[in-house]
Amino acid sequence: MPETTVSARTRPMLEVRNVSKAFFQHTINEKIALRDVTLELEPGDFVTVIGSNGAGKSTLLNVVAGRYRPELGSVWIDGLDVTKHPDYKVARYVGRVFQDPMAGTSPHLTIEENLAIAWARTRGRGLHLGVSRARKAEFREELKSLELGLENRLTARVGLLSGGQRQALSLVMASFTKPRILLLDEHTAALDPQRAALITRLTREMVERHALTTLMVTHNMEQALELGNRLIMMHEGRIILELAGDDKRAATVADLLAQFDQIKGAQLSDRTMLG
Repeated sequence: MPETTVSARTRPMLEVRNVSKAFFQHTINEKIALRDVTLELEPGDFVTVIGSNGAGKSTLLNVVAGRYRPELGSVWIDGLDVTKHPDYKVARYVGRVFQDPMAGTSPHLTIEENLAIAWARTRGRGLHLGVSRARKAEFREELKSLELGLENRLTARVGLLSGGQRQALSLVMASFTKPRILLLDEHTAALDPQRAALITRLTREMVERHALTTLMVTHNMEQALELGNRLIMMHEGRIILELAGDDKRAATVADLLAQFDQIKGAQLSDRTMLG
């Protein structure tokens, strides 16, 4: 069956079209995680996502990555409809860094073996030499940008690295193959402030260096304002606020909190009137 695509080069790199997602449907535990969400990212956009617990932030990333299939709506990556693709197929187009530094790497494999797996994931099926001489040189060059000395430890097992080093490696693995979409799921939340600051800086540098289209969930409002060119706020499965350009650059954490309280209060008031 041929893949469905759209033809124009001016197309967005990511389109989430009227997506709804629910868990435990038709039971007393039913939870609607996403409600008619529509979002577009142009090539090179860096969108940060904030919101309260249970707002649907991570569910949105999981739908884009193909881990969850929406009940309604569709997901398009670079003109390709991936809504019904399994996650291992979507992984060819998506790089991802998780909150847990242990989640993005294989601890029993070496640094170069982990990088080789990441490299192979974006290629088609077939046999590939895991670590050629040319690829080792490429790996070293990418690792040099971290300024952590990992380029001299290619044969070290990843399980021996610190949490910050592993998260930095995960960031390289997710970005150096230049995926269509980079997904960052609270990727600094499990780190201490010093290491979180390091990963935040590396994130900005790698996104800029590889010109990556990025969707980043964070619990840190300062980080959400510091990084990226757009910001969206979610609440109860909906996008309730978007800031871009000068509005985002001028915004403060206090502004975001005030707008959230105002929007949330209006929603509750409307519900009361409808009730």
